[in-house]
Amino acid sequence: MNEDDSLLVTSLKRQSTIIMGPETPEITLNYNSEKNAIKGDDTKKNKDVFGSATPTLLHYVLLLVLALATWGLLWCAFGEGWSWDGRWFRLAVVGCMAWASGEALHMSTSLPPLLAALLTGIIARNVGFLDMRDYTEIDSFLRKIYPVIILGKGSLAWDLNFMKKNWQLVASLGILPWVTEVLTLAVCMHVFFDYPWMWGILLGSSYASVSCAILMPTIQRITGGKNLSQNWPQLICTAGGTDTALSVGIFGVVHSFMMHEGDEPYRYLKAAFALLLGVVVGASWGSLAKFIPHSKDFFVAELRLLFVLIGGLFTFFLTAKYGWGGTGGIAVLACNSTAAKCWEKDGWKINKNPASTAYRVMWSSLEPIVFAYSGTFFVIRASLTNVMLIGFGILCVCVVLRLTVAFLVCSSLTVRERFFVCCVWIPKSLVEAVLCPVAFNALVARGHYDEKEMEYAELYIRIIIQAILITTPIGYLLTNHLGPILLKEKQKKCDNESET
Repeated sequence: MNEDDSLLVTSLKRQSTIIMGPETPEITLNYNSEKNAIKGDDTKKNKDVFGSATPTLLHYVLLLVLALATWGLLWCAFGEGWSWDGRWFRLAVVGCMAWASGEALHMSTSLPPLLAALLTGIIARNVGFLDMRDYTEIDSFLRKIYPVIILGKGSLAWDLNFMKKNWQLVASLGILPWVTEVLTLAVCMHVFFDYPWMWGILLGSSYASVSCAILMPTIQRITGGKNLSQNWPQLICTAGGTDTALSVGIFGVVHSFMMHEGDEPYRYLKAAFALLLGVVVGASWGSLAKFIPHSKDFFVAELRLLFVLIGGLFTFFLTAKYGWGGTGGIAVLACNSTAAKCWEKDGWKINKNPASTAYRVMWSSLEPIVFAYSGTFFVIRASLTNVMLIGFGILCVCVVLRLTVAFLVCSSLTVRERFFVCCVWIPKSLVEAVLCPVAFNALVARGHYDEKEMEYAELYIRIIIQAILITTPIGYLLTNHLGPILLKEKQKKCDNESET
């Protein structure tokens, strides 16, 4: 048998193993240079050449080369718009700077990169380099994609069996603090800024969203390997996901009611059934994942990813087009969580499968852009100080009431664990950044609006961005430093009881 025949036989054996084996093929984006190390003279030569270069340095050099090559391609293909001072080049530069500054902040302080990305956008706007108000169509398009990735990524980690078993704790922790903060903010905004009630509910629905996702790596590190009374990553993920579902759903319903014109009965009909329709559509589409693609399909990993991703994007764009706000977001949550449950029966672990990995990669690519572009809507003016001072007072009131309710509803947990929940329930970032300019873009797209409405939209953005900048680092630092202390005592109690 010659060399070509040997390669053919090896390839056929691999394909047969994948198709007939009990486990589905997986795609991994984690690279380990030691796995494919080849001993011999070639390895020694490579060591001599790259001995002084670290994998991290080569990683960033590669990213730089790819970025420059991509820019060159776009410049050659589309001309002056991608030149050094081109209209589109500015968008790319701010996105790249947001990513680089976020990496630098995270490596030097361990704080979430999104803070640097947001500040990059604010600086770019106020030095006159980029204003996303000049790109409202592009920004509106991107803000239909962001939620599909964020919500899809989060719901693929939901364990529906855990939610059923702990439904009271998950529901109370996800709903009651959220409702409390929405109502508190609406009242405060009406009293201090004469904000209309509908605008107050719209603002509150995004403002009250808790961003547990940015703390999940920390929570997993703190709780990993410990014999704790709760599955903390799953509790935080599912309760926080319930909170996020409320934010996205209610925001979409209120936004559509305010911004889309039509007959009054039809508007109320959409508001009443938008969320229910999203659950039905999403769960139905997700249930199909049990049958298609087949678990022994050679491309099952790729097809499953495309099935939920394209289905979610289509649903979100379709419902947005016809003014059914909130339906698309709820459909994505229902679809991906249902699909994840179906895939689990075929051997894919929850949140540890190729689809989850792909969503994490997509979000890591989009995260700097989301926060940088949102930051460009924040304009620093002389009158900003008074607004920020009042906004800070409102933020303190809302957070205190929110955490008080969160503390009270977790009565089944120990006092230390309840304080831990309060730490995790502080940050505001993801949903807030995605939704903060949506009302502004809608007014611009509608074409007819009065100056008062535009003032409401501007104030909306300022209040949201202030909340992100203040709560994100505080929540992260408290969770990171107090988390091991607050959850450590329960471990000791378990150990003592086992000894006695």
